[in-house]
Amino acid sequence: MLGKLPRRVTGFPFAALRRSSFGLSLGLLPRIDQYSTTRDSFGGFWMPRQGLNRRKVLEAALQLVDDGGLQDLTMRRLANRLGVEAPSLYKHVDGKSDILDGIADLVYEEIELVHVAGEFRDRALAYSLSFRRALLRHPNAAPLVAMRPVTGESTIQLVETALQELGHLGFAPTDARKFLNVTVGFIVGHALAEVGTSQVGAEEILASRREFEDAEYPNVAVTLAAEPVDYDAEFLLGIELIVDGIERYVSAPV
Repeated sequence: MLGKLPRRVTGFPFAALRRSSFGLSLGLLPRIDQYSTTRDSFGGFWMPRQGLNRRKVLEAALQLVDDGGLQDLTMRRLANRLGVEAPSLYKHVDGKSDILDGIADLVYEEIELVHVAGEFRDRALAYSLSFRRALLRHPNAAPLVAMRPVTGESTIQLVETALQELGHLGFAPTDARKFLNVTVGFIVGHALAEVGTSQVGAEEILASRREFEDAEYPNVAVTLAAEPVDYDAEFLLGIELIVDGIERYVSAPV
């Protein structure tokens, strides 16, 4: 009976044997596709892949987008980053559209639903700020949150938590969804505006606006002379206005 053969021995063509039907029929030699194409520092042994799964694929995709933008996300580049062949990715994801949905879900996962004592206003502000921080940590992925549907379980859990919070104020689920959509739309839209400005450059924007005559647009001229946009203050103002509206809606007589 043959003992277990080493993966590679100098001078013996094990790579060819692995590809042969004879080698596979022995039941002792692994298929070539079970090993990565990278080699270790001990003379070229084939190294087993570290268990690839859906989570690792999506995390690598998010890193790829963080580094180079959405335009850099291709199945080939993602496979290269993971050290595998592109077809093997389809064992874990259904395709690029599925990956995009998964990236959005990873960003949503970074929203911290920590317990906040106090009134609804305090919790709404804490959750909104956490959402904004998650988006700004991944500016290249922020457009996906705006464009992709809510499909992941972790994201659905966030929606459920928010609807429950609004339900405690007295909203029916369908009405709560409307207020939630308004709030999320503001948070995502504001983050995209901030990301867009940072990518284009505030000075470039100001330079293009200064081409207009001050006398023709006096109010715009005043704003251009003011300090740069304070996105933190604007965001807090927006959330305060939304929460004020929700609370007024709840307290309004029927």
